[in-house]
Amino acid sequence: MEAVTLMEVKNDGQTLVLIDGRELNVDPRAIKTAILWLPSTLLEISETDNDPLFDLCVKVHGTKEEIRASWRLSA
Repeated sequence: MEAVTLMEVKNDGQTLVLIDGRELNVDPRAIKTAILWLPSTLLEISETDNDPLFDLCVKVHGTKEEIRASWRLSA
C-alpha cells in the first residue's frame, strides 16, 4: 500500500493527478465518486487482481470510500 496526496481531479473525474505528477485513469463506474474528491486528500493505493483493466484500489485514507483505477502511461 502506498499513501499519496491528491493534487487534482481532471477530465470530469476521469483522471486523478497525484502530488508527485503521476496520473491515474478512473474506472468509468467510479467517476461519480472520484469527481467529488478534493485536492490535498490523502489516498491509499494498492494493487488488486479483481479487474484486469483497473488493477488498483484507491481509497480515501481513514474511510471506506474507494474506487478502482489504473496508472496512466506517459506518452
